Amino acid sequence: MVLADRQPGDPPLPVELQEALREWAVFATAVTRTGRPEEVVLLRRRGRQLAARVADVLGRPVDLVDPVTGETEPVRVGTTGPIPGLAAEPPGPTPWATGLPVAAFFAVLVAVADVVLSRTFADAFGPLWLPANLLIGLGLSPSLYMLRRAPFWRWPAVGALVGLGAAWTVLLLGLLGPSG
Repeated sequence: MVLADRQPGDPPLPVELQEALREWAVFATAVTRTGRPEEVVLLRRRGRQLAARVADVLGRPVDLVDPVTGETEPVRVGTTGPIPGLAAEPPGPTPWATGLPVAAFFAVLVAVADVVLSRTFADAFGPLWLPANLLIGLGLSPSLYMLRRAPFWRWPAVGALVGLGAAWTVLLLGLLGPSG
């Protein structure tokens, strides 16, 4: 795919955008051969998305040429929002009745696993279980934080977070008790 109307002073396109345009061009070639309706719709949507990104990078409107029909469609700057027909559905009610048992399952699973692994590690290496367990918690925290808004995965993430907290409580209370 070639950006035909490059003008002097246009900034270079980012490499990832250039690669996305190349992939779209390959897809467009395949779609023009088969011409299945769902592929044509997908091709047009992706073309509009990429054209909007190009317009944003260049800071000016660009023309999108539909590879199937040859029609030209102007794409303005700042149109990178949702494309009509692709708008996200409004979120439904929070599924507490199914989510809480999933979270509880993961809390128990993570707590038991962390306590067992930490105690095994403590038997083998002594007090090195503390920094090892801290690294595990710090390593998991970015992933758990990112999953907090994913419709299903928020429940295992909350459960894992609660399980890690419970495991740390059990392990630290175990330090206070008699060692055996």
